[in-house]
Amino acid sequence: MALMLWGHVPIIVIVSWGLGEPILLPTLFAVVLAGAYHLSWKMSGIGPATRYISAVALVGEPALLVYLLRGNPWQIDMHMYFFACLALLIAWCDWRAILLASVAIMLHHLALDLLLPFAVFPNGGGIARVVFHAVIVLLEGSVLMWVSNRLVESFARVEQMSAEIQRHNETLEETVAERTKDAQAASIAKSLFLANMSHEIRTPMNAILGFSHLALRTEMTPKQRDYLVKIKSATTSLLDLINDILDFSKIEAGKLVLERTSFQLRHSLDSVRQMLALRAVEKNIELEFNISADTPDTVIGDPLRLNQVVTNLVSNAIKFTDAGHVQFSVRVIRQEGDDLLLEFSVRDSGIGMTPAQVNQLFTAFTQADTSMTRRFGGTGLGLSISRQLVELMGGTLTVQSQQGIGSQFSFTARLSLSTKIAAPSNATLSQLRNLRVLIADDNAGSREILSETLSPWFSQLDLAASGSEALSMLRTANSSGKPFDLVLLDWRMPGLDGIETVNQMRQDHSIPKMPTIMMVTAYSREEAITAAGAAGIAAFLVKPLDTDILLETLAAIFGSEELRQTMAPEETVMIAAPYRGAVLLLVEDNEINRELAYEILTDAGLVVEQAENGRIACEMIEAAPTRYDAVLMDVQMPEMDGIEATKRIRQTFSATDLPIIAMTAHAYEQERQNCLDAGMNDHSTKPIEPPLLLEKLSRWLRPGGRDRTAATAAAPAPAAEVAPPQLADDMLPAELPPFDLGTALARLNGRRKLLRKLIIDFSYKFADAVSVLENQITDREWDEARRSAHTLKGTAGALEIRDVAECARQLEDALAKRVLDDLPRLTQRLDEAMKPAIAAAQSLRSQSPVAPVAPALLRAGTLDYTPVASELAELQQLLQRRSLKARKMFETVEARLGNSPEGLRLDPIRQALSALDYPKALAYLEELTASAVVPEDILP
Repeated sequence: MALMLWGHVPIIVIVSWGLGEPILLPTLFAVVLAGAYHLSWKMSGIGPATRYISAVALVGEPALLVYLLRGNPWQIDMHMYFFACLALLIAWCDWRAILLASVAIMLHHLALDLLLPFAVFPNGGGIARVVFHAVIVLLEGSVLMWVSNRLVESFARVEQMSAEIQRHNETLEETVAERTKDAQAASIAKSLFLANMSHEIRTPMNAILGFSHLALRTEMTPKQRDYLVKIKSATTSLLDLINDILDFSKIEAGKLVLERTSFQLRHSLDSVRQMLALRAVEKNIELEFNISADTPDTVIGDPLRLNQVVTNLVSNAIKFTDAGHVQFSVRVIRQEGDDLLLEFSVRDSGIGMTPAQVNQLFTAFTQADTSMTRRFGGTGLGLSISRQLVELMGGTLTVQSQQGIGSQFSFTARLSLSTKIAAPSNATLSQLRNLRVLIADDNAGSREILSETLSPWFSQLDLAASGSEALSMLRTANSSGKPFDLVLLDWRMPGLDGIETVNQMRQDHSIPKMPTIMMVTAYSREEAITAAGAAGIAAFLVKPLDTDILLETLAAIFGSEELRQTMAPEETVMIAAPYRGAVLLLVEDNEINRELAYEILTDAGLVVEQAENGRIACEMIEAAPTRYDAVLMDVQMPEMDGIEATKRIRQTFSATDLPIIAMTAHAYEQERQNCLDAGMNDHSTKPIEPPLLLEKLSRWLRPGGRDRTAATAAAPAPAAEVAPPQLADDMLPAELPPFDLGTALARLNGRRKLLRKLIIDFSYKFADAVSVLENQITDREWDEARRSAHTLKGTAGALEIRDVAECARQLEDALAKRVLDDLPRLTQRLDEAMKPAIAAAQSLRSQSPVAPVAPALLRAGTLDYTPVASELAELQQLLQRRSLKARKMFETVEARLGNSPEGLRLDPIRQALSALDYPKALAYLEELTASAVVPEDILP
């Protein structure tokens, strides 16, 4: 507006000069109008005053031009510009400015018509023409004011809509924030669920792996050792698969990172073969593993993920093959320096697939067709995960299939050569290399696989394609003076099978020196074993060949001490000498895990005390601040979990003064970080791996342990420990129905005294189990009743009281499913099963021997504990310190008192100690001795 008004000034000057009019007054008039507007704009902005001045100025300057052009042909055009300027005022969106301008125009026309009519109307003026012009101005002004008001309304609506949109955006941001918060909460809940699932699954896995480890350190037959090694191997594989399932969210989120570790490729793949061999045998399928000779033994990669892919592909091939074979092979495609590109291939003779089925094969939760889920089972997730893992390994997964003929899955993986050298346990066995070996198998692929498997051990290997050819080669070898020492003979061959070949071998006089014969087959194992034993065959091996079993078998047959050493029992893992004798506080609520960790740690040379939750652990540490060298802390526990307990301990003890190591089934990085944030020094996952756990302990323990001078000075010197008397074996009868003592003893490695103690403890702890259950059911405490039934079921199962375990299981199931109508019947059945069990257990209590001490004298009906006063004093001290030795000392006291009235009064203390409730046991002891005869200088 300002530029337009100031722009009119030079135009007025030019028009005045051109028409010969005086220049000064018109120019001064234009400057005053433009200056007045400019000054108002500077002072008031676009306020009402500025708008009104602009209305007068914008029509005043064109009016001056109309006057200057009077009588000029351009005057009519200037009239049009005059009204155009009026229209420009609509830009203010203020109808009052337009009204003011319209009034100014009408006054201008009226004044000129009266004073200078020729200035407006060159052909003559008149009031009629002025009125006509006024009407035109009024009409134009009215339209402009209406439009202006409409614009104002439109702008108001736009502003309102903008404000509404702004409010909506703000609300949307709040909504998005809330939704994001909900999504984060859901993610946290999912992570917590996965963590809890991991904990719950790993707890029994921990027990299986841990007790397998302990059992492998005991003496056993080769077959038992073989079974146990396979249990441990299968459990480890199951644990790995569980970890893969729990980590699926990482794959979907693109956060899965592959390991880069050195491993033995053949050994790793052999574990897959062992795991799947039985499944193949059960379906009568030939399972062959063929690793090319140029494949390196030791490589760098992720063995867990590689085995996961191989397991999925081979198990699928077995699942979808009804008859024939499944062949797995590995070959080197390219090697550039230390970089390897390997191809893994699985070929089967199964049902095959159509092209349409192949196209959707790698879609998650999709199988070849809908019928397969019903026929073969599965989720359709394995191949999708496998393809993603293969891509992470820098390879591709492809499939070729023909319906009714079979399929071939192939994938590549990029690995690296390892600088580590594989353990030379097999390759350096000199005795094996001197043996001459004959392999007889009609299947060319099997011969090749056996040859490649055995070639690192045996320098003289020969192959035969049938029983007849094997007999011919045996005759030739004997005639040349170089007979075979070992024959690996397939059982099922056309013509002469393995058994018939052995029979003819024995009857052939040209074979005077019979070799050692080992039968190898993949079919009907029990039948083959019977036939092999009848034929006098030395050993029987199952395809696919297990190299560990083969080594053990060769050691047994040829008597090689060097071979036997490779299959020696697992040695007890000891902690380094500077740390032996260190005192650990084991905090664990699960009784099995607690016992397992206690066995491993005490065998390793450590002193272990136990607490069943974080609260008890804190109280024990506060009671003996300098006693413990380290704490092994479970994370998930009742009353007070490991995180809260660690925070409480860290208020007094630094991480250097008292190391705390998390020992938990949670394997997530977030869980590990939570432990470190709480003040723990380290994190050890379950299942317990003794070497790894002891390595972590060695990292944080200090040689020689903590300075216990203050604690020793403050605490009274403990009395010498009295070993409890050994009970004779006849104290556990040969039979104790309904307990299956034979099976229970086998479960406890023949520890008769321990079994007797557990049975007696059962009589104390579960004597009123049925009445407790009935009260819980009456009070409708379903969850508590279910937990009680579950506990009874587990204990009865461990002690081999099968009727009780089964009745408790049925009751637990009914409570879990809320089948309330069956509860009275099931409770009655459980009561009937429990009565003989409790009676049998109590019969052992009555057989407790009385140690040869002076008989307890009843003085005026008062119990006399004088003969065991010193033991009771030490027991009281141990209970105050919450020491695990309190249980052993109590057993000493109990054994000495035997079946006397004093001994029978110890039952409440026994039950409290069984539950590791040291305060309650101490309270019972003080209550008991307060009313009994005990020397005052012994017990306060």
